Amino acid sequence: MANRFILNETSYHGAGAIKEVVTEVKARGLKKGLVVTDKDLIKFGVATKVTDLLDEAGLPYEIYDEVKANPTVEQVKNGVQAAKDAGADYLIAIGGGSPQDTCKGIGIILANPEFEDVVSLEGVAPTKNKSVPVIAIATTAGTAAETTINYVITDTEKRRKFVCVDAHDIPVVAIIDPEMMSSMPKGLTASTGLDALTHAIEGYTTLAAWELADTLNLKAIEIISRSLRAACANDPKGREDMALGQYMTGMAFSNVG
Repeated sequence: MANRFILNETSYHGAGAIKEVVTEVKARGLKKGLVVTDKDLIKFGVATKVTDLLDEAGLPYEIYDEVKANPTVEQVKNGVQAAKDAGADYLIAIGGGSPQDTCKGIGIILANPEFEDVVSLEGVAPTKNKSVPVIAIATTAGTAAETTINYVITDTEKRRKFVCVDAHDIPVVAIIDPEMMSSMPKGLTASTGLDALTHAIEGYTTLAAWELADTLNLKAIEIISRSLRAACANDPKGREDMALGQYMTGMAFSNVG
């Protein structure tokens, strides 16, 4: 069986990379966005760094900030309705894994409404259409959800989480700007960084691993190992390296199971 590798169409890296959100929206002819994030990222001015750019460029959008940790079926459904009500033709995910995963579910259902119950997306669902365009902006250096084909949703009725794996859900654009991660406290920086390191090790040791993925995972282990302590100290170079390392392993582990 052939090895498959699925990546974002475009990714931007480095301090100030979020400015490219305006470039991409304009270049793609997108009309109105729905910003998917959580209340804390609004409260502490992290998501505002992005919406300020949209405001300055005169690009219309609305905000859906009802995402919480371990996003639920209901939150995805509400996000789908918010996108419809807004008349949004694209989505911007701002956050760590929870906003990113919620946004993936919203985007898939908007393009494949037969899965509007959300739970039918569990596993490898037979979706026919690519998600509506998602621009994913990471605020943690851990899950790499901005570049994976996986997302996790919580079914509160059955008190369980389920994993969705769908090549159609990968964001078309990923923006990995370490300045968006600088407000993470030390504890969160450490735990998300160890999450990324674990991904890289598991991606390297899984039975599905092969040379292309190994190249990325081994380099990610090297980068994360040398930079996580510095990132915890909020050193700009440490932040930048962690942002890159977690993205590199996301590219790899997403494609090797």
